[in-house]
Amino acid sequence: MYGQAAGVLTNADIRKLRHYVQHKHGALPNERRAEIVADAMQRIVLRQLPDFPEDAKHTVMRALIRDVAAGKALPVNEALIYETCMQLDTELPELLRPLHAWCEKRAGIAIDPARFREALAESRVIAASPELGLSAWDAVVGAAGLRDSGRFVPRGAFAAEALPVRLPEPVRLPARKAAKLPSGAYLAMSLALCAAMLGYGWWSVRPVPAEIERPRTIVRIPAPTPPVVKQKNALPAELRYAEVDRERLVRYLRGKSSLLADEPYLSAILHAAKEHDIHPLLLFAITGQEQAFVPKTAKNAAKIANNPFNVFYSWKAFNTTIAESARIAGNTINRLSFDRPERVDAVTWINREYAEDPNWSKGVNSLFNAMLTQITADSKR
Repeated sequence: MYGQAAGVLTNADIRKLRHYVQHKHGALPNERRAEIVADAMQRIVLRQLPDFPEDAKHTVMRALIRDVAAGKALPVNEALIYETCMQLDTELPELLRPLHAWCEKRAGIAIDPARFREALAESRVIAASPELGLSAWDAVVGAAGLRDSGRFVPRGAFAAEALPVRLPEPVRLPARKAAKLPSGAYLAMSLALCAAMLGYGWWSVRPVPAEIERPRTIVRIPAPTPPVVKQKNALPAELRYAEVDRERLVRYLRGKSSLLADEPYLSAILHAAKEHDIHPLLLFAITGQEQAFVPKTAKNAAKIANNPFNVFYSWKAFNTTIAESARIAGNTINRLSFDRPERVDAVTWINREYAEDPNWSKGVNSLFNAMLTQITADSKR
């Protein structure tokens, strides 16, 4: 069945790209290498989109990047691109025409405009109803005639319209004459019927013995088994969530001239730490390693503070809200914390995918321990 959309950018492609940039530009700072990777991925995706106006193209591209950054293990392919396009008002002529042409090119077959509009309406319903378990691209496949009752139809030809089927005329069987029974048979049948009626009458008036009371059976219902609580992460105890003195944390960050000491940044990071069962100082230590805690004097500080964790490689590539970037950072840390070999440092284990720089974990650990020591020492004064 033609339904396996061709990959545009898979997870394997992203890993190869990151490895290439690390090998080719290893002397550059982490931030610059991340920008190169993010820029290359954006250009790869943009080249594969329908010929929309630039603002619509970038809207789709950003939505696709957001899905990848959120940890959805899906390749960026034509099915995902098409479903993301459902977020736009595709009834607009400047969007409808290029989307129609793009679908025809991807399907490898001409699609009647009327059928495409029907498929588009069906696609919107599917995209808005994930519980259906369908892909919006399936509607395009059906409109293109590439699927007929589950059978594959080669590209380049429309599926034939269903032809009326002529059912065969019913065959009339000759009537059979009823067989005549001898008179003795009628007598035997009458006697049997009378005997059955007498037996039924006796059965209905027979005396019924008193019911013997039996001891009641007590059924013990076992106590419900408590549900298994899924572990959020596999971090060691010292990296799990713990309350920190908010005032002393703010004092530390302001000593770094950090924009993260202000709202909404401070509360968003603290909330993400609690939600993901991660020590707040670990999240702040990552912002220190990635963006030096975002000093207010830094160029584009307000934009960097939206993604100080550099999720999806760079704040430039994925500029969102601090709440979303903190949530994604928490999800990423938790996912990478599992299956850690014994005696391997937790942050070093997370380093294997979070950052290309093998020394990233050393910086994060150093900042975490420094913050922990300073804030704890400060609290004892």
